[in-house]
Amino acid sequence: MNHLDKLYAAYQQAPEIFHVSRYWRAYEQRIIEEVKTADIQELRSGKYPLFSTFGFNDLVYHYHPNMPSYVKSARKLIRKLFIDNRASLPYSLTLNDIREMAVKHCMLEGILAGAQPITELEASEFGNPQDVFLFQNKKYTMNFLNYYIRYCYAQQYIKLQGDEVIVELGSGSGYQTEILKKAYPNLTILCFDLPAQLYLCEKYLTGVFGPDAIESSENTLHITDLSNIKKGKINFLGNWQMPLLKGFAFDVFWNAASFGEMEPHIVENYLSYIQEEAAWVYLLQARKGKESTESKGVQQPIRFEDYNAMLSSSHALVHEGDAYEANRRMAKTGGYFQAVWSNKA
Repeated sequence: MNHLDKLYAAYQQAPEIFHVSRYWRAYEQRIIEEVKTADIQELRSGKYPLFSTFGFNDLVYHYHPNMPSYVKSARKLIRKLFIDNRASLPYSLTLNDIREMAVKHCMLEGILAGAQPITELEASEFGNPQDVFLFQNKKYTMNFLNYYIRYCYAQQYIKLQGDEVIVELGSGSGYQTEILKKAYPNLTILCFDLPAQLYLCEKYLTGVFGPDAIESSENTLHITDLSNIKKGKINFLGNWQMPLLKGFAFDVFWNAASFGEMEPHIVENYLSYIQEEAAWVYLLQARKGKESTESKGVQQPIRFEDYNAMLSSSHALVHEGDAYEANRRMAKTGGYFQAVWSNKA
């Protein structure tokens, strides 16, 4: 685990503003310890429920080891009634019905957005995901379709051609990068994240695309500028390396569902490194902020209005709306929005 140890050591030496705030503090050490013993081949199998906190949750139904027995019993009953594809839901829906509708939703959204067709893409089975199904002889998972829907929304306005440079902060599982890179193999993508998440994301995307498509965080750990960034590859960097973006012009800044887990001043710091440099900004976040109590969650929720105000000096809001997945609206606490901003320059 020398690779992860090096990442964590560099992270610890970084300024405090790049360290996790209260929302993630409860998970940080647990995640690092779990990563050290994890079987990379089982990332998506449900063997490591903790990894679902940053995206590795390709499950049909999720069983948490600490779940109360009555909940486990209820979920076993649901599995018995539903997972074998009986029509147990309203309107006589089966699991296959939901999956087919989700794929066809992606097909329509792709046409409307001018996106690469979902029928020309296919999900990877690396990491042993449970939720794999076939449609027209292509393999998909619901998560794969969900991230495709996000790409379609952004594509309506950004109009990717395939040779752009994309910066994603909070890459998590790497599923969004997987979609974008499969749609446009020549994209240059910079993935920034916390040490353990970055490490697993790198392992996953290496498994999906092979080592030749990857510039490892081991190689970028001590770089002092981005002049030699590997074009056409997926480049991995620590979140504390975001200041390297100052003066580095790029096409799209992408952040989905991680800014909401930070305090507003931390988000504002990250945005300060991309505001003059990014031609476009895509955000998907909790509209009214993430959960907050006296002892858990964020200390101060950040809302849509806050993001818009933070970006207003450099970017103009092009569009915002409720966020959807392939089969439903993202309607957790307060709902989720996705939005695109264009650089005013």
